Amino acid sequence: MKKKKVEKELLELRHKVHMMGELDTLQTLIARAYSAYGDRLAIVEKNKAELIKHTSRELCVSIYAVGTALNEMGLHGKHIAILGEGSFNWIVAFFAVACGVGISVPLDKELSDMELSKLMTKADCEAVFCSKTYFKTARLHMQNDDRVKNVFTLSGSCDDEGFMSIDELIKRGRELIGNGDRSYIEAKIAKDDIAAIVFTSGTTGANKGVMLSHYNFSSNVDGIIDTITQEATSFSVLPMNHVYELSCNIMTSIYMNAVIYINDSLRNILPNIQLFKPDAFNSVPLILEGIYNGIWAAAEQRGKAEALKKLVKLSNKLLSHGIDMRNIFFASIRKNFGNTFPTLVCGGAPSRLEHVTGLYSFGFNVYQGYGLTESSPTVTLNLHAGTSPESAGFAFPKAKFKIVDPDENGVGEIWITGDNLFKGYYKDEEATKASFEGEWFKTGDYGRTNEKHELFVVGRKKNLIILDNGKNVFPEEVESFVMEGIHYVHEVIAFEAVKKVNGKDHKIIAVGIYVEPKDFPDMSRKEIEDMVLKDVTEVSRQMSSYKRIQDVMVSFEEFPKTSTRKVVRQKVIDAYNNKNKVEI
Repeated sequence: MKKKKVEKELLELRHKVHMMGELDTLQTLIARAYSAYGDRLAIVEKNKAELIKHTSRELCVSIYAVGTALNEMGLHGKHIAILGEGSFNWIVAFFAVACGVGISVPLDKELSDMELSKLMTKADCEAVFCSKTYFKTARLHMQNDDRVKNVFTLSGSCDDEGFMSIDELIKRGRELIGNGDRSYIEAKIAKDDIAAIVFTSGTTGANKGVMLSHYNFSSNVDGIIDTITQEATSFSVLPMNHVYELSCNIMTSIYMNAVIYINDSLRNILPNIQLFKPDAFNSVPLILEGIYNGIWAAAEQRGKAEALKKLVKLSNKLLSHGIDMRNIFFASIRKNFGNTFPTLVCGGAPSRLEHVTGLYSFGFNVYQGYGLTESSPTVTLNLHAGTSPESAGFAFPKAKFKIVDPDENGVGEIWITGDNLFKGYYKDEEATKASFEGEWFKTGDYGRTNEKHELFVVGRKKNLIILDNGKNVFPEEVESFVMEGIHYVHEVIAFEAVKKVNGKDHKIIAVGIYVEPKDFPDMSRKEIEDMVLKDVTEVSRQMSSYKRIQDVMVSFEEFPKTSTRKVVRQKVIDAYNNKNKVEI
């Protein structure tokens, strides 16, 4: 009864917040969360074995205090970088800057010191928040850019000149507010003001600074609330600098008081799920793969794999007749995830169909969608990915898409517009102008729709392979054939290559394939390569003749990735060009 009472109370509070009307700014988001949720738990993080809990009141008071202190230091209107691991203080810093100081610039912590310094200069940052891990980065940047006079530490303290801890900012800000300074709290923010500059991942080109307004973020949050039933708790495992995690999880969870449990390490994902028992979390394909493979590996280890296969088959048959026995059939699996199957919201890249449908078969609710940093990020959402994994779903509230210049198969470029569409690339009018046609943003992605106007993403325009015969091939289609046809392939990247035939260069389709040697303990690397070659040849025969793979590079190490676990395609191509290949 107590649990039901708590759930009812949360629903009533959420309804109260939602009935306050359309969300316009992040400042409004924080103010509403403060007034509605007060001393309710908001964020939980780990410090070694200790769990540190933060209420909505503590979050909002900290934001107001930091913002007030920053403005007193003369940083009003400035661009301020946020660099570090996901944490309560990271969230405080981001909102404190965006909600009345200036523009937040969240940065990808996986980049090199020099890359980070260049991005901070590119974004005209005049101060930096950073965790202890990046003190060295901050020192380097202060030497490279003399505009930066202040570094604020998110964890620990530093005696370097110009370094000041966020705890000191909070203390000073609370003193100022206590003495009647409400200039930050009551700052006037327009919905079209820029809240953040977020750099694209740069997997295929230079990083571009995407300018996102308060209303861009707010529209995405409102869209999620209107589309998805909000869970009571969420798990933050992806980098917070990524708009997908920041907008779809952090912002939405604060606004709806879904307790955010912050993961402290990728190595601890499963133990932390068991500890926190989250109802939902944002994921990427590699995390789905890890969960799916982990379930089967555990079954193999216990000698239960064959029995599990039979149980999945029976369960799926019953599901097709409207009988859902998954919670009973797969109770032991559910127990390993905190006695619940968390909802998995997958984005960032196409997921392997086997993983999506397989996890759904166990009882996980899997959502997937399509989006970009430029759209804050959601364009479409598929709430039934477990039964329709190929689809990217339907248009998000306040977002629209259309297919431009479709070919005979209905495939054309995806153009988007809507309230969550960005304001342009920072200090790059040329790129901004080239990306828009009126109100429509040209995504560079290709897709098609069906009669229900459901989106199916085919591939990236910049990845398109154009053969000598004029035929166009999307590498994503080739990759899907390989991934679905060869179960042991962990990663595959298809691309255009050049092969000499009778002394002349000819364009061909090549692939890089990552295979894990430990999957084949009784085979030599040469034997594994021969097996891959044979299987790729077999799968390739199932495709149209002009789409067939003609060259293979086998890697026994996983491919380089961005912080959001997307393969950096160009680095795989560079490796292919610089190493020996296994030719078909």
